[in-house]
Amino acid sequence: MSLVIPAWDPPWPVDSTGGYVRITSTMMRGRGCAEQTARKARPDSFPSGDSPREPAGPGSFPLGLVRDAVLLLIGDDRPEARVSSTGELPAEVVRLAVGRAAEDSWQEWPMDSLPAVEAGVVGYLEVLESLRVAGELPVTRVFSDLVSVVEPATERIELWTWAIHHISEEGSVREVHLLRWRSARDVVLSEAELALIANVAADGFIAQHGKWYQRFLPTIRPPQPPPPDRVRVRVVGLLDSTSDLRFDGSPAQAHESFAALVPSHLGPLAGGSTLPSYACASCNVRYVCPGIALFPGVLGVAGFSPTTRSLSPSMLWTHGACPRQLFLARDLGLPRTRLEPSDALRRGTQVHDWLRHAHDRGQACSPADLPGEDEPGADSLHLTLGWSPVEYEANRPYLAQHIDVCPLARDGVSTLRSEIDITVWDTDANVVFTTRPDSAYLDADGAWVMRETKTLSPRGLPKDPTDLLSRYPQVAAAICLLADGYRPDTQPAEHPGRVELELLGPAEAAVVQFDAADPTTVLVARTALANRVDAWLFDSTHPIGEHPPCRTCEVSAWCDVQPARSLDDILDSASLASDGGEVSWHQVPDVVLREIVGSPAEQEEDFPF
Repeated sequence: MSLVIPAWDPPWPVDSTGGYVRITSTMMRGRGCAEQTARKARPDSFPSGDSPREPAGPGSFPLGLVRDAVLLLIGDDRPEARVSSTGELPAEVVRLAVGRAAEDSWQEWPMDSLPAVEAGVVGYLEVLESLRVAGELPVTRVFSDLVSVVEPATERIELWTWAIHHISEEGSVREVHLLRWRSARDVVLSEAELALIANVAADGFIAQHGKWYQRFLPTIRPPQPPPPDRVRVRVVGLLDSTSDLRFDGSPAQAHESFAALVPSHLGPLAGGSTLPSYACASCNVRYVCPGIALFPGVLGVAGFSPTTRSLSPSMLWTHGACPRQLFLARDLGLPRTRLEPSDALRRGTQVHDWLRHAHDRGQACSPADLPGEDEPGADSLHLTLGWSPVEYEANRPYLAQHIDVCPLARDGVSTLRSEIDITVWDTDANVVFTTRPDSAYLDADGAWVMRETKTLSPRGLPKDPTDLLSRYPQVAAAICLLADGYRPDTQPAEHPGRVELELLGPAEAAVVQFDAADPTTVLVARTALANRVDAWLFDSTHPIGEHPPCRTCEVSAWCDVQPARSLDDILDSASLASDGGEVSWHQVPDVVLREIVGSPAEQEEDFPF
């Protein structure tokens, strides 16, 4: 077997011993930043000079702690650390293993994270027992790291995957277990990813534990097993005790699949492009990378985070509602229960999808885009998006209000872009901030305009007035970014631009404008954003919110809050204080609209390497 690794010319000076490349299974997904992937594939390549060294932050990969605890209980490569179950109840054994794994970890693991990890360990052991009872998996030895090595003429290539590896006692069967929290059958693996994992199982040796930047070396004890006759790859869902066999074949079949699929997925190892995102906060070359824009002070806070952290408007929104929810879900990375979206959330998401597809046509929205039930043609947008008649009936009134305020209906509007990704690094606060305005366009004067669109509850405005910029951190952030010089393109602009907040109700709409050149507007935006960021950045207790959204919380299973409160204090209905035209924020009453729905943050089970 031979592989050709593409050459990498990093855009920063590098100190490296060279001579080896490490390819992990997650690199086969083809996602993320190519420069970051190229750097990770060369673990012993470091930026020249001294980069800041940061202390380890809170643990954010509890699946890793599950694996470590399982290995303490049943692993063969670290028998000296194995937990004894003599005279102890199973629950106590699991708790002891999880506690010891947390103590041994390089990360800090708060007690809040341990119940989920304990549940994951129990779930894995239940799957393992069921496989053995069914005769699908014989008695095995269990290891953390198998590594397959290719030695071409140019450089050593190591193949590795994060998993639990089982090897039958006589060595004839090897089975790889890929851990996920739930729904093993629903986990998506690319063909190349699966092929690389199967190849590691077919050829891999048991590797010693060492530093990540060091080459993997085979162990002497335990001794290396013989080549297998059979290779399996199985996904295991921990919390629902599910498993799904994805590969079951001979080593020759694993080699054949590897040769056919993996070489064509090595392009990102050449680097050549950057993709700024929240992942920049954990990238160890961010200090020298030219890909992320530096915006010192854009968030307005005076303090400095000792570890680089990532932040988004949705995180600020969640923190404002319940700091504990954000801490459990994002800081600790605990498993989430997927909930059915509410009618309001579904409506908001679908309205945003419709607007994005409509604007991508490059033409103004019109009544013809919203035909009656008996009129739609096969190319109607809502049919293209797969809406049911009930969904169309619910969404159509909101979309009808958009037609009069559609940005493409204005003269001179050009270059409209939907959902642009913005990532900047506030080096004063040491926070990587990401946001995604619903749209951005150039107006007739050549100024950039960012627009956020929100759908309103039929109840309209609440009685309790609150400033719009305090309510919507993404709007305040957009104003601050424009005022500090951000542009969606590289062309200089005479005017900083403006931000628009499009409010869509079922019977009326308004567009509130915020001028990024107006000092008062910018000051109010900076204050509103800084207050939100400050409350999040220096929160060390993560309290439960005053009115926590427990009924819609995806991590409520790991929280000690009381059952969700009733909604007896729903505010009375009120009408939108606008005639449907465009107004300045100075003219808008200090009120916000209840139950505004934005695009939910993307959630994905992934590994931090």
